[in-house]
Amino acid sequence: MLAPLLLLLQLAAAAFSPLALALPLNDAETRQQDLVRAAASVLDGSSSSLVANPHTPAHTLPSLSYAPGVNDDLYIQLTRSLPGILDNAIRITTHSWELGTLTEVLIEVYNPELSPFGFLPAAWNATSLPNLPLTVVNITAQQLASYDWSGAPGPSTTNLVPLLSSSTPRPLVDGAGSLGDPASLGPAAWITANFADQVRVLNGSGVSGLHSDAAYAWAVGNQLAALYNGPRADNGTISQRDSEFQLWSDMGYMIPPFLAYLGLTTNNATLLGDALTQWSLESSALLDPSANLYRHVHYWDTGFWLTGNGWMLSGLVRVLASIAKSPYAAQFKDQTDAAARTAANVFTALFNALDNSGLIATYVGATDGTAALTDSTGTTAVVGAFYRFLVLRPDLATPLKSKADIAFRGVVAKINSDNWLTAVVDPQGTNGFLRNDAANTRSPEGQSLLGALWAARTAAGQ
Repeated sequence: MLAPLLLLLQLAAAAFSPLALALPLNDAETRQQDLVRAAASVLDGSSSSLVANPHTPAHTLPSLSYAPGVNDDLYIQLTRSLPGILDNAIRITTHSWELGTLTEVLIEVYNPELSPFGFLPAAWNATSLPNLPLTVVNITAQQLASYDWSGAPGPSTTNLVPLLSSSTPRPLVDGAGSLGDPASLGPAAWITANFADQVRVLNGSGVSGLHSDAAYAWAVGNQLAALYNGPRADNGTISQRDSEFQLWSDMGYMIPPFLAYLGLTTNNATLLGDALTQWSLESSALLDPSANLYRHVHYWDTGFWLTGNGWMLSGLVRVLASIAKSPYAAQFKDQTDAAARTAANVFTALFNALDNSGLIATYVGATDGTAALTDSTGTTAVVGAFYRFLVLRPDLATPLKSKADIAFRGVVAKINSDNWLTAVVDPQGTNGFLRNDAANTRSPEGQSLLGALWAARTAAGQ
């Protein structure tokens, strides 16, 4: 379904213009914004001696530049390999949560000024942005090509924010029974709503079949309405499933970051508060306070599934960053402090579970059987979230950095010469959310989360 993207991505890649590397920089996010635009020759020249077992070069997405302050051979290797890794992610990404993860990561890597972590209002409000998010707009347009657009506003509508108050509950994509997963594509759809009109008139953008800004904004409003009209607990917690109330740790990444991104980009304190409240409700329901770990599903898979812990932590740092970049950070300080302290405890428990290879078991604490096998996807999610946490809350994160660096190296060592992350769990959970190496399992979210890991380590700059 996504195979045609590769031809279009070749055109999209041509739109990225390399800029000179300017250091020193006094802000981690500004550093990343410059680094992702730096010339690929930086990698192919003086840095080549630092690369350990370089992977197959990428052919579609633009090359990336490494952060000079990160003296880690495997970080250099990941920088060189990441375009190919994300190409692989695009090839195998089909499901709603995979699409949400992929598009959010592509923004983090190639358009950090539009991500919660490096958000610049001037970039969001630009009438002519030199670094348009063409790849994400292209993916979103293709995924919404069969969307039911009946009732969509005409292109003359210019104020997009009121369109978020939709009374037409309709998810962006099929969630296969999940209420929360389609919401993860919401940030990409909202970005598309902000830039579709600009992309449409851009010659040679490689993106076709676009609707108007207003139509995409209306679709995002429909997704928001679908989320708010789904099942809830008595305390207001939104369900992860659409047929009955269920709590999954996955929802920490799927639901709150969507609300937070809308709040950030529209200066809406209510949405930011909803995002933080939803994450806190999910956390309090799924956290085992004696282990400082999250259970996977509240009633039928109560083990400490590693990837689920990664989803919760990855979602929180997106929410915290959105609030920090908004005008309302002081308003939510007590709640963000409480959430950050919880996260610090979870990070500590997870890094204490590292094995000798720098990875963590599929079900944290399992001592035998398949559940005890290490999982590269979950470890990637945890470490990527940690480096973001390090920038947001160095007071809480710094003591854990040495262990995070060990885990980083453990993850990158699991990327093979074809740019695939190996030793990953079955993301479909066909026979349990476990590893099945004999089946040569590929993980779409694992591939994408390597991009989040790279962007976080680059922004941390250490």
